[in-house]
Amino acid sequence: MKRPGASYDLNGVISRVLKYGVITSTVLLLTGLAMVIVEQPAGLPGSVQQLVSTNYGKPTLDLGQVLSGAAQGTPIFVIQLGLLVLLATPIARVLASVILFAAERDRTYVAITLIVLGILLVSVFIVGPAEAGATG
Repeated sequence: MKRPGASYDLNGVISRVLKYGVITSTVLLLTGLAMVIVEQPAGLPGSVQQLVSTNYGKPTLDLGQVLSGAAQGTPIFVIQLGLLVLLATPIARVLASVILFAAERDRTYVAITLIVLGILLVSVFIVGPAEAGATG
């Protein structure tokens, strides 16, 4: 815990959040890809045209299903989890910024960063699913 009046290393915390998010995502994506290469899942399309026409590996909006599938070692779900971690990394970065600005009692930056966080969350959880439903 920091003593009162001490400043926090904002850049250090932010860079660690981004670094670990990208590393975790990369490990998941490469693991899923290796699983596909080693043992092709049943029903894997043989060409890009078949992939597009069958919607194979189409992202699911059910986080529980992704986590369950990844825990069971299903390659497509491991890859989807890696992509979700990659997408969540910038959101975690903004959330870390809110916490650090609040710890420094910088209300202006807390307010601005909360607005940015709100926009990101609306985009991911409201606009994204609505668009996916409209096009899918």
